[in-house]
Amino acid sequence: MIGQDKAMDERPIIEKLRKIELFKDIKDDKERLARLAGIVSVQRCKAGNHVITEGEEGSELYILNKGTVCILKRTLDNDVFTIVTLANNEDVFFGELALMDEELRSASVVAETDCELLVINRDDFSRLGEEDPRLGLMVTRAIGRALSKRLRKTNEDLIILFEALVGEVAEGDQLEETVED
Repeated sequence: MIGQDKAMDERPIIEKLRKIELFKDIKDDKERLARLAGIVSVQRCKAGNHVITEGEEGSELYILNKGTVCILKRTLDNDVFTIVTLANNEDVFFGELALMDEELRSASVVAETDCELLVINRDDFSRLGEEDPRLGLMVTRAIGRALSKRLRKTNEDLIILFEALVGEVAEGDQLEETVED
C-alpha cells in the first residue's frame, strides 16, 4: 500500500460513485452523493501489493478508481487461484461485506497494476447511516441485492458442479462394470 489521502476534490469521487451499482438509488441525489463522498478516502496501491488478504479482518469497501486488480481464493490444499480480474472501467467494488459484519475477508485482492481506490470505512458508513437513515437503508439494500445475486449465481454453479460430479461417478461406475465383464 502506498497510502491514503482524505483531501481530494469530491467532484470526481461523486462522478465515480454515480457509476457504481451500489449507489444507483442515489445517483441523482446530489446532497446524498455529496454526503457519501464526504466519507470516502483515496488509497493508492502499487502493482503486486495486496489490497485485501484472505483470512484477515477488514472494515472497508473498495471502489476501483484506477488500475486493475485480481480476486484470488485459496483452495483446501492452500493453492491460490484467480477468480476474476477487474478493471476500473468496469465500475467495480469489492469488500462490501466488511460494511455489514466483522468477519474475516473471504478472498484476497491483489493490485495487478498501480491502483487508486476509493475507500469507505465501516465506522464512517455506520455514522453516515445514523445521520441519514434513508441513505444508509438505500445503500444497505443495494448491498443486499448484490449479495443475493451472487448467492443465486453460486447456487447455480453448485448445481452444475454437483451434476458434473454425479456424471463422473456414474461414468466411473460404468467403466468398472465394463472392466469386470
